[in-house]
Amino acid sequence: MGKILGGGLGFMVGGPIGAVLGAVIGHHAMDAGGGGFSFSSLETRQSIYFTAVFSMLGKLTRADGLVSQREIDVIERVMQDNLRLTPQARQFAIEIFNTAKDSGDRFEDYARQFYQVFGDTPEVLVSVVDLLMVVAHADGELHAEEERMIRSAVEIFGIQEQFRQTRGRFLGVPDDVGRYYEILGCSRGDSLAVVKKKYRKLAMEYHPDRIQSKGMSPEFAAAAEEKFKEIQHAWDVVEKDLSQPG
Repeated sequence: MGKILGGGLGFMVGGPIGAVLGAVIGHHAMDAGGGGFSFSSLETRQSIYFTAVFSMLGKLTRADGLVSQREIDVIERVMQDNLRLTPQARQFAIEIFNTAKDSGDRFEDYARQFYQVFGDTPEVLVSVVDLLMVVAHADGELHAEEERMIRSAVEIFGIQEQFRQTRGRFLGVPDDVGRYYEILGCSRGDSLAVVKKKYRKLAMEYHPDRIQSKGMSPEFAAAAEEKFKEIQHAWDVVEKDLSQPG
């Protein structure tokens, strides 16, 4: 984090994400001692991930034209409970969130630039949409403009099929077995062999270590772990359902 604040990464990245980084870094660079840092490819991708996600969250919370206290509380809970950010990372995220929220760039502008960097790693794209869904549903209701923005990201990312699985976690009641099939990308009636194959593929794709190695910011590792646990739990429920006689 200190390396980002002390360097000129915003100028290296460019586009709307680079503009947000540059604006936030501008508040800190003088105190941090200026530039001179070199960034590895992984560090650059992780920085873009962190900045893009909080930029998109900023735009998402403005979907209805006004950021409510309830939405602010939701973001606070996500940073604390889902992402477990350090105080320094939390302050950096808030500055990104506010800068992007009030910028002239659109939600889709951030989504397109994010896709330019992470288009080769669909599991990372899915992880972002998953987090957007968590925030959008946190108040118990998915507003029309929030849904439009999320679906626009899904279209830009080209992950329509994976989005069907992501939506499974937000549909139905907790004891609805069908939603666990949805999470695994299966349907009731699929054989155990088919379900197991899809489960193993998802478990491999969404293992936290693998996703972080693809460029997910380390601060988001906890969220990736929750996704991984959800896939494992879905498998446990579905396997038990398929083992029932009749």
